[in-house]
Amino acid sequence: MLLTAMLTIACLGTPQGGGDPPALLTPAEQKSLQAKLAKYVETQTAYDAAGSNDKQREKLLKDYNKARDAFNTEWEGRMEKKGNLLGSMHDLQAVFANCLSYERKPALSFRKVDAKDGIPAFDLSVPKNYRAEMPTRTVLLLPGLDEKNQWIDGRRWFEMTWDKSASVNDVIFHVSIVAPESELDPVPDYSRSSGEEEENGRIKEVLQSYGETKRQYNVDRSRLVLDAGKGACAFGVRLATHFPEVFAGLVLRHPTSLEGIRLGSITGLPILLLSSAATADACKEIKTQLEQLDPKQCTILETTDAYPFKGATADIEKWMAGVQRVVNRSKVVIEPNHDRFTKAFWVAIDTMDALQTAAPDKKPRVEAIADRAQNRITIKAVGVEGLTLQLNDALVDLSKDFTVIVNDKAVTEKRNRDFNRMFEYMMMKYDSDFLFPVQFRVRVPKGDDKPAEAGDNK
Repeated sequence: MLLTAMLTIACLGTPQGGGDPPALLTPAEQKSLQAKLAKYVETQTAYDAAGSNDKQREKLLKDYNKARDAFNTEWEGRMEKKGNLLGSMHDLQAVFANCLSYERKPALSFRKVDAKDGIPAFDLSVPKNYRAEMPTRTVLLLPGLDEKNQWIDGRRWFEMTWDKSASVNDVIFHVSIVAPESELDPVPDYSRSSGEEEENGRIKEVLQSYGETKRQYNVDRSRLVLDAGKGACAFGVRLATHFPEVFAGLVLRHPTSLEGIRLGSITGLPILLLSSAATADACKEIKTQLEQLDPKQCTILETTDAYPFKGATADIEKWMAGVQRVVNRSKVVIEPNHDRFTKAFWVAIDTMDALQTAAPDKKPRVEAIADRAQNRITIKAVGVEGLTLQLNDALVDLSKDFTVIVNDKAVTEKRNRDFNRMFEYMMMKYDSDFLFPVQFRVRVPKGDDKPAEAGDNK
């Protein structure tokens, strides 16, 4: 087998915990705070999920208040002695690491999980080496079509791709079950009344069941790889453009044309294309398209066996070992394919023109670049009226004034870091990599307007 592009992590900028400033806490102090924070999160999650039993809720509230107070007391003490921990990404990431709550279920041999409470059925394999205390790399599998254009059963698909591989010992495999009548790849026609409903149904089939796996197991959110088969590859790409901050990388086993999909939102997302006689031309076309976004993000793997290429597993594993999501990337692009999916990493579009009615060269698009050395964020926006930026000290030094330049109009601001808003945002995302103690709302200027005005932000 031959990897025709160098294996690399295309993370576009500052690695998480990128070095400024250094840690203020010792490892022991970080560990102590992390344990108290994990208890705080666990008790809040339990209380929020409690039913209507007043006696039970009263006990859960007491547990929550006790855990919250224990964390706050130590946090405030460390802040007083060591300095503003909110400005140290090393400390924040160490304290918040692995703090989320889940059911802590044990390892599970491959089996089907039946539909329940509105959650679609899915197949799941949790490795024997799984330990609830450790985040585990996860592969989200989208089965492919067979020679009769029928969706291959999840167990059979797993046997045809990953079964008996080295990864079975240390990777959670979640296999989405696709309804027989479903078509995933066709680009939705939103001019039809059913277009949005059909796309929402596709997304639900895949992500709602995966959400159940995240609730039960310690899934490493920074190392989730989407692996798609024939008939699901274009949808896999489209799904990643809807949720660019979810995936660490994509594996496309039967790449097909991406015509009709705006690709800007997956700038920097590592993508592995499995090339065969049937897909070689499509692979070259896709690689050319992706290289316009980022020349390092696309890798072509030449296959030597039959689809779905189980013989390529060792090379896929090597590629997969080198991909990891970076939330605090210095460059973020949002190029929506749907009016509802308009967020990526630390940038969100608040108000924009409708995609269906916008001219081709005026469709909403945002490119944001954080330059910590210059302490500024530069934004180019088309078809957008308002944005929200989530900021931390990996992006800009929040102890100083920072500059936001939107379509060549600049404003200089200063914002105070806020632990509570950072914690609430992390809990809302339920992802401990999303640590942003400052939120900044910015209005895209028109004419001689400034990009933002005092009082617009919280």
